[in-house]
Amino acid sequence: MQGFQTLKWLLFFYSIPATPVKNRVKIWRKLQKTGAVQLKGGVYVLPYLEDNHEALQWMLAELPGLKGEGLLVTTETIEPLQQQEIIALFNEQRHLQYQEVGKKIDELSGRIDNLRKGGKDKKSISLFRQFEKIQADFHTVHNRDFFKSESGQSLVGRLQALKGQLETLTAIKKGTRTFAGNVLSKGIKIEKYSNLRWVTRKRPFVDRMACAWLIRRFIDPQATFVFRDEGDLKNLKGANEVAFDVRYGDFTHFEDLCTFEVLLKSFGLTANGLNALAAIVHNIDIKDEKFSAPEIQGIEMLLRGIRKKALSDNETLEQGIEVFEALYLSLTEIN
Repeated sequence: MQGFQTLKWLLFFYSIPATPVKNRVKIWRKLQKTGAVQLKGGVYVLPYLEDNHEALQWMLAELPGLKGEGLLVTTETIEPLQQQEIIALFNEQRHLQYQEVGKKIDELSGRIDNLRKGGKDKKSISLFRQFEKIQADFHTVHNRDFFKSESGQSLVGRLQALKGQLETLTAIKKGTRTFAGNVLSKGIKIEKYSNLRWVTRKRPFVDRMACAWLIRRFIDPQATFVFRDEGDLKNLKGANEVAFDVRYGDFTHFEDLCTFEVLLKSFGLTANGLNALAAIVHNIDIKDEKFSAPEIQGIEMLLRGIRKKALSDNETLEQGIEVFEALYLSLTEIN
């Protein structure tokens, strides 16, 4: 967010007929998603950012089709409010939303404590899935937290504590090996995975595309990717070969985690944006409806389009890598 001394504001004025109600609700929901604060009546405010400006421009263009009208104004002052008073309005709105996330953290923390004391958990949804959903809810609010409110900062620590509770409860005993390789082995040293051949199945799609991007960007920048029939991947013998996203692979699905999530946890990767990206990959790959963000469907359609091109597996993978690089840059830009 730009310095407070140079802030500009976007004022969005609009009116829509009372009926049909769905038209009013449609615009209201879109304004909520932007993080706009209602000043009074049909007047909303947002800090001036390119994304905010563009979003409001699209809404303004949509109003005539809903038999409504509106204005979009850029200003440096909103009298009689002082700049800090406007910022306080945004922080208070985020505070209420963070409180809802905080309640979910408390509920899951209580369930974990109950299990540690020998209690039974009758719900079918795994604890990790619930944690990831809470984390996604947090990021949804955090992405609208334009002024980095204290409520958001305090919640970061609570999320980390909750993650620690969960990892302690579900810790894998030392020496346990699932499948044939390193699935969810903790503390793997990245330097041991340098300049390797990363082998996977043919016809790459979302999880393999995302894993390849992650490997090249964070683990093995000189990685080369090789595609084989699944039957040839069970027992790799090459000293410089690593199998991923394949049954019996070194890194592959574990419990309800996709391979991308397994790589994150195995190598302890925590860079900004990776958890949000993992949520997208998880939902498209596993299809358990864990996340319901509307952009997920569009991303899946784009990746399917790439896969349908008459390309080699390497070319398909490279185009998928470009998509995930763009997604990552977009996600980290707002953090």
